[in-house]
Amino acid sequence: VEPPRRAWAAMAVADEPFYTRFLNMLINDAIYLLDESIKKLPEVREYDAETADQEVWLARPARERSEREAAYRQSERALRSDLMLANVHVRMMGYTSRDIAAPFLLPEMVERVAAMLNYFLLFLAGPKRRELKVKDPEKYGWNPRELLGMIADVYLHLYAADHAGAFVAAIVADGRSYRDEVFVETATVLRALGLKSEHQIGRFEELAERARLCAAAAEEEEADLGEVPDDFLDPILSTLMRDPVKLPSGVSVDRAIITRHLLGAQTDPFNRQPLSVEDLVDDTELKGRIEAWVAERHTAASDARMEQ
Repeated sequence: VEPPRRAWAAMAVADEPFYTRFLNMLINDAIYLLDESIKKLPEVREYDAETADQEVWLARPARERSEREAAYRQSERALRSDLMLANVHVRMMGYTSRDIAAPFLLPEMVERVAAMLNYFLLFLAGPKRRELKVKDPEKYGWNPRELLGMIADVYLHLYAADHAGAFVAAIVADGRSYRDEVFVETATVLRALGLKSEHQIGRFEELAERARLCAAAAEEEEADLGEVPDDFLDPILSTLMRDPVKLPSGVSVDRAIITRHLLGAQTDPFNRQPLSVEDLVDDTELKGRIEAWVAERHTAASDARMEQ
């Protein structure tokens, strides 16, 4: 490992809270920049289509053409800037995840990371990717092949470090953007365009298979558990709490969810009073009740299957 990378890794280990906050900001910015770019690309594509036939374009009123040109110039400048910064952010994620993957896999980070990767993979390799094609993409700094390769790198780096399966579980827990067929298509595109080595593509296909199996297991568990009692649900996201903690305000929340909230705002979301990680207290009584209920539901479902 070269000296700058060693120094970067040492800093991440020495000050994990700072590094985690840095990753959170990096992810927030990458999401914003890429999302804005994805919104502007169709606008540019529409303008290109309108001006393709110059005879029809010049037949429009001069004022309308002037307004459309001004709007296009504004979108063009913003798109070029957003894409330049987005590439820097995604490249930084690839750089740091190669040797310092552990912070990405923390409970408070891993679902957000996976959701971001899935969301942009859906655009880059999913059925809507053709809508992002524009005339003269180099003019805007739009290189979807390069971006897809960088996104794939982050997937591969985190998968290689995912010994506990947290990253794979987070990928399939993303109901908004996870699609098995998009992972399959991504491998096809990576191979067809020669963006990754055969070994890397094989590893990506292995990740896709692990995710497929994990999704089936998660679907079975959801069916086994059925309706979750309200007092077992996290009050922020309404998901089953796995590691509940009690806030000074008396509210119990899932540790990963409140820790993620605290990365951006050091306040109790229920009363806006100052709050830090040190203020969180394990709710062992509630955790015991949740674990007992989960075990009971699994036993009942298993017995039911045996009787069939």
